[in-house]
Amino acid sequence: MNDELTLAVTLVQTGQYEEGLQKLKALLAKSDDEIAFQIASLYEEWGMVDEAYKILSRLAQKHQGDSHILLSLAESAIDLNREDEAVEWLLKIHPLDENYLSAQVLLADLYQAQGFEEAAHRHLMLAKKQAPNEPIIDFALAEFYFSFGYYGKAEDKYKAVLHAESLAHENIPLKLAECLSLNGKFEEALIYYKKGLEREKTPDGLFGLAVTAMRIEKYQTAIRALTELKAMDPDYSTLYPVLAEAYEKEKAYEEALSVLEDGLKVDEQNERLLLMAGDLAVKMNQQEKAEWFYERLLEWNPEHTEALKKLLTLKKEAGKTAEIIQRLTQDEADDPEILWYLAEAYRAEEELEKALSIFSSIKDYFRGDPDFLESYGQTLWELGQRELSLEVFEQALEIDGTNETLRDFVERIRQENFG
Repeated sequence: MNDELTLAVTLVQTGQYEEGLQKLKALLAKSDDEIAFQIASLYEEWGMVDEAYKILSRLAQKHQGDSHILLSLAESAIDLNREDEAVEWLLKIHPLDENYLSAQVLLADLYQAQGFEEAAHRHLMLAKKQAPNEPIIDFALAEFYFSFGYYGKAEDKYKAVLHAESLAHENIPLKLAECLSLNGKFEEALIYYKKGLEREKTPDGLFGLAVTAMRIEKYQTAIRALTELKAMDPDYSTLYPVLAEAYEKEKAYEEALSVLEDGLKVDEQNERLLLMAGDLAVKMNQQEKAEWFYERLLEWNPEHTEALKKLLTLKKEAGKTAEIIQRLTQDEADDPEILWYLAEAYRAEEELEKALSIFSSIKDYFRGDPDFLESYGQTLWELGQRELSLEVFEQALEIDGTNETLRDFVERIRQENFG
């Protein structure tokens, strides 16, 4: 490297940016093309992509067909989100050029990113034809097949380059493991996850191992992987529901709930965690805690119908009918299932006219539900509408003839009223 260039780079690297960049600018004005190319590479490395692109464009005009310049220009164009220009530069590289393979791989990446599957595949196959035994091409094909969901083909290509020295910087076992897992080969995937993680412990690798282990009910394996991931990166929020599920499968409910609570410290608005925590608290007979989780979820998302129904069920079981009425009249519910809760609450509070009004408004929605019909019929009966209530009771018995209590009641009132 030129002495002046070395000095300028040293100044930048030691924090003396303005002075270093000024020296580079002065050097560029008097330098030859080789130094100019080096300066462009430095600008690219430092994020000064516009400056790099200007230099490289000028060099490309003087050295037409120079593949090193064209490749660098394409990479700069990509960084500047000028993909069409990048394609133009890459297409200028001759098939007999030493950088032709690299150009085809980069072209494939560009087309792949734009969703042009056929064009991406065509350029990779051109490269494969020219260099049939080149690992980087097989690896690029593996990445291509994986990205478009051709997991069987991707698996074959990853296995073909598994021991390629030129790809030692890539963790092929982890990539292969993910591919195998997505292809449903969970046992084999675990083998490669473990090999890949021996090479490098990554959060995504640990998570992938855990999810794969869950698919074949190896819950302890999942717990170990996710516990390690949690220690490595507690902000990796997607670990918490999976780890909690693994503990729950092992019937370690306290540990599962503790994990969910830890996850909510990381992401307090995580609806999945709140719902799981509520469900788990119900399973542990901790109704008050379950209500608290469902309430928090509904604070973040008032439209979460599933959480609302679970909350209403708990309140109904606990006899908190006044709270049900307050919540649902305040929210102006219109979902028939939610309105059924409100009707039952009014009935429990002996506000029968209000209960009947709601039952009547949603009866068509539940005409095939014997429990609804029984409740509806009882409300009619209590309000003195005996003949209509009897019709409703009989409809319920037609659907569920095993309700002996209701059958006995219907037969008794028939005898009493119709003799």
